[in-house]
This record gives sequence, structure tokens and C-alpha cells, in this order.
Amino acid sequence: MRAVFFATLALFARSACAASLRVANVTTLGQDPQTVNRLNGESFQQDALVTFNGYQYAAFYVNDAVNASVRHPSLARRALKGEKTSWEAFSFTDYNQTEDDGHDIISLGISRGDGTLHIGFDQHDNDLNYRVSQAGVATNPVGTEWSSSIFGPVLDHLPGLESLDKSVYFINVTYPRFLAVPTSQQESNAGADLVLELRVGRSGLGDDWLYKYTPNKGWGQIGRYLEGVNNNAYINGIDFDPLGNLQTTWTYRDFVNDTGQDVAVQAGPNGPENNHDMNFAFSTDLGETWLNNWNQTIANMTAQQPIVPVSAGITIFGIPKYGGILNQEAQTVDREGRVHVLNRENTTGVEQWYHYWRSTTAHWTRTPLPLAPELVSVNNITSTPTVIGKRGKLAAPPNSLHGSLLAILPSNAPNSTAITILRSTAAGHFRDWEAVWEASSGCGWEPLFDRYRLDTTAGGDGILSLFLVNGTDIQVVDFDVGDI
Repeated sequence: MRAVFFATLALFARSACAASLRVANVTTLGQDPQTVNRLNGESFQQDALVTFNGYQYAAFYVNDAVNASVRHPSLARRALKGEKTSWEAFSFTDYNQTEDDGHDIISLGISRGDGTLHIGFDQHDNDLNYRVSQAGVATNPVGTEWSSSIFGPVLDHLPGLESLDKSVYFINVTYPRFLAVPTSQQESNAGADLVLELRVGRSGLGDDWLYKYTPNKGWGQIGRYLEGVNNNAYINGIDFDPLGNLQTTWTYRDFVNDTGQDVAVQAGPNGPENNHDMNFAFSTDLGETWLNNWNQTIANMTAQQPIVPVSAGITIFGIPKYGGILNQEAQTVDREGRVHVLNRENTTGVEQWYHYWRSTTAHWTRTPLPLAPELVSVNNITSTPTVIGKRGKLAAPPNSLHGSLLAILPSNAPNSTAITILRSTAAGHFRDWEAVWEASSGCGWEPLFDRYRLDTTAGGDGILSLFLVNGTDIQVVDFDVGDI
């Protein structure tokens, strides 16, 4: 029934707009745990969906079969072609997730060199939780039995870095993020093909660290690249551009002393009201050194010199505290190397989504998404953002004839689960937003997508796969984006 529902809404998009997306398939991964704070589908879950070698993999939580107050990390995979394309899944029943805390997501990474799967999970200011599979799981999926037995135990450190003091480097961990290293960067980095980014330290008092994985060898430390000074950086994302440069943007959150206060897992005085500014830096050498927008070196990991809040030229747009900017919304890099960021502001007195983007000549532009009814949209999504509402995503299909950018926006209106996908183009200077697909329900939390399946230059098939929490179901909705 849901597949028919999504297809019906896609028909609306085709009749209403010059361009449109088509729903190709809807599948269900499992039942979403009915916790107060969502564990599946958080904007900082990089990544919940990963495609490699003709298979798509998914990471999510499901309830224990007997005790609903306990969740288990789970993985699923499916072949994207052939006779057997249904999901097969297993849960790690040897690990109980019990905190009702939406920070405790699962992030998934794949080493293309040795075929290992890597997950970081159940992390909010606690010791590292990390598991890695046997070699060959992803490089030989047909010959691998899909079960929890292919993984080793939960580790509180990264293999290869046993000499590091765990009480310094692998405690108070939050937001693990994996990112596949492009081939162009592997040779100059001794074959490293996977990056791990994570925060060490609490909200308002944290640093961001980078590690790199070399197939069949293990992890090495790149270094602390973002140091908080009575604050912490919240990155919108971390991405490689077509040249292999590592790009990141972030906002800072200032620390507020909450000693003696009853601080909930999702709230407290160190909240988004203390966020400020939109910052940018990039690295040409896998995070060893960092440059600002004007190509000035501002950080060096070998010299233990991280980016700090006063580093030269990092602030692109000054946004004051109480200015409405949210942490960890969205970032992507398009096929021309333009960096795109989605966030929100209320500096005009109205909370509104903003698109910030860096051109190929390093010029930044900041434009609000137009408020409905300027858009052809029944959902009026752009008129609903709130300061802590559901966050969206940006995607840039590399095969687009028009240099299109897609904004995947969930409604922030009370009790709404609507979702709309907007498109703008390079030719329109990314101001010609229009709705290309929408549904009046089906997005109960923050949408995610499979960056690797969308990227045809990295072996994907150009399909946009969305990870959505739809009521009690965790679903994957596949879109044929065509030449949009």
C-alpha cells in the first residue's frame, strides 16, 4: 500500500512541475523502535545506507523480540540486480542498546580494499563502540553468509592504534562518521581508503578527530583537526570533492556551565541557541593540513596545530547566537566541486531554510529558500522550519544535465510527516527552486540518502535511495532521477 501511495504522489509531481522524480521502489527494513528520541534517521548518521560492489547495505536499530526497552544494532544488505534483490538482515543480539537518546545512531563504512564493514554506534559522550567485519565480506558478498558471526566483538579502540591511551582518545565519543576515500587520494596516502571522523568531549567542550583505515593493516591517526575553545564545532558534513579534496563546514556552539542541573539527553542549557557562524575549511592531503577559503594554511596535524575558533578566514558568514542556525543539517559537493550547505536562520525575524554555496572560484553565496506559495508545492515545506525541527539533506546527482541540486526537506509543522524534494540548477544560480516530488506523509524523522549509490563516478547506478522512518516502519524509497 505504501508503495502505491508514494507512486501516486510522484504522479502529482510530474503533472505539477517541468521536472520530476519517479519512485522506482519502496522496501521496508524493519520496525522502528518507538522511543521518545529517534535512534534511526538522524541527520548526522553518516551513513545509514552505503552501496558498494552491486550491493546496498543499511544500518539501523530494531527492538528486542521480547523486551521493547532494549534495542539491537542491525545490518541489512540487498543485491541491486539479479533474481534475489530483497533485503536480508541480522541483529547483534549480543549488544543491548537501552538509552533513549537520539545521539546514539549507527554509522556504517566500507573498506573497498579488503571488503571489511565498519560500524560506530551507541555513542553520546561514552567510550568508543566499534565493530569490524571479517575481510572479504563486501568484496565477495555472494560467497559470504550474512550473519552477525562475520563480525568481531565490540571494541573500545581502533585496531592498529592499541598504543594510544584510550582514556584520552576514545572516551566521550559522539557522532562517528565514515567516508570512503577516492582512488585519487589512496596512492598518496599509502592505500588508505576509509576515513573516520568523531567528536571527543561533550557539547560545548569538544574536539573533532580524524583517522584513516588502510586495508589489511588497520587504523592510523590523522589528528585533531578542529579544537574547541570553550565551545565545540558541529560539522554539517564531511565530503570529498571531484579532485579528492576533503571539504567541511561547521557552526560553533559556546559552552554554558550546567553543573548541578538536571540535563536531559536531548536538551539543556548547551543547546542550539548557543550556535553561531557558518565556517569552512578544506584539505588537499586527507586532513594532514587544512586551508581556508583563500588557500591559506591554517592547520597542520604533524605539528599538532588544529583549526581553532580564531583561525584566520574560517568564518564565511557571521551568524549571531540566537540567530537560528542549527547544528549538523546538511552538506554536499557537486560534480564541479561546488560546496553546498543547508541550514536555517531567523536573523530576519522568521526562521527560514538557507542555502549557502561556494562557487568554483571560491565565492560564497547565501540565499534563503523561497517561502511557499512561491514554490509549486502542496506541502508548504519552506514555510515550516523551526529552530530544532527535523533537518533536511542536499544531494547533487552527478549525471544531471542541468547541474541540479536537490533539497530533501521534511516538514517541521506540528504533527506533520510531509516531505518535499526541491530542485535548483547551476544555470539558475541555484535560485530557481521548484518542487519535483512530494508526499503528504511518510517522513516521521530526518531523511537520509545513499551518497554512493547516487554517485555514478564511484560505481553507483544513479538511483537516489532515501532512508525514511515512516510511522512504525524503516523504509528505503528509491527514485529514478533521470537527467533531472
